[in-house]
Amino acid sequence: MFINHTSKEVTAKIVYYGPGLSGKTTNLQYIFSVTNPQSRGELVSIETDIERTLFFDLLPINVGLVKGYQTKFQLYTVPGQIFYNSTRKLVLKGVDGIVFVCDSQEPMEKANIESFENLESNLKEYNQNLKDIPYVFQYNKRDLANLLSIEKLNKVLNSTDKSFFEAIAKRGQGVIETLREISSLTLLRIKRSLDHSQQVTKERISIDFDTNKNQEIIKKEELPYKKISLDNMSNFNENEFNLELDQTNEREEELKVIEKTVKDSGLNLLNTMEDKSRITIIKKIPLNESQLSIEVKDSHSNILESVKLDLHPEIKKITLILDVKK
Repeated sequence: MFINHTSKEVTAKIVYYGPGLSGKTTNLQYIFSVTNPQSRGELVSIETDIERTLFFDLLPINVGLVKGYQTKFQLYTVPGQIFYNSTRKLVLKGVDGIVFVCDSQEPMEKANIESFENLESNLKEYNQNLKDIPYVFQYNKRDLANLLSIEKLNKVLNSTDKSFFEAIAKRGQGVIETLREISSLTLLRIKRSLDHSQQVTKERISIDFDTNKNQEIIKKEELPYKKISLDNMSNFNENEFNLELDQTNEREEELKVIEKTVKDSGLNLLNTMEDKSRITIIKKIPLNESQLSIEVKDSHSNILESVKLDLHPEIKKITLILDVKK
């Protein structure tokens, strides 16, 4: 946590972790949409090729001063893709609380487990242990078919019997409840730190946020975010939003090239894609990764096909051709 003794302010970092497309960004999208603008800061985006890593400040409304200090939370997401592990480690630095967002679909069981193991591994690089950090589980996408049971999810992930919440993040179901619980646990940790005491207490702190559930959810493509390039992230102070913005349009230019290529080929691929930002070209695969995971999903994030390819140093190029139909 960041403690400013001059301004008597404590900033705690809460990170939403989990596999790709499990609903981490959707959680923040919903929270940002329904909270009072007076109680939250601006939305900041760390740019990657495939998805955005977002964070913003959020003030609780009924906590008041803790040991004379005003408390606020910073909510973060991390990229789920394995080839962005360096970004995930960077975002975990100084974490005070974690929401592990699981994709409840049966085909995602292994991805959930691998992501949770990756979380533990990345924390160890900062000499931190998950058992010393408040964390909760959110079992998302409970409205879809082919689901893992809650008992199964707890068995494979929640061996320490932490709090868990069933959720449908795109509707906001379970989102605020998850946030309240992790905020409460994190606030307890802040109190112990300010008391300079590690004494275990069962005291519960009721936390609420200024929300309006009737507020219309802002579309992801319309979220008002400040953009920061990944290269500048290591030098970025999340407590001072004065960094010069990255105004490059590399991603937009890349999509134009892809569109032209598809158009010239006579294919009608782009017209069948609901989200063109998901069209991408992976130009380089790190040699330290032994497998390439490929998943094809429909518009509801149901997995239609998945395959894993073993990678070897002698492999120079992999070309994937997908026959996309509506």
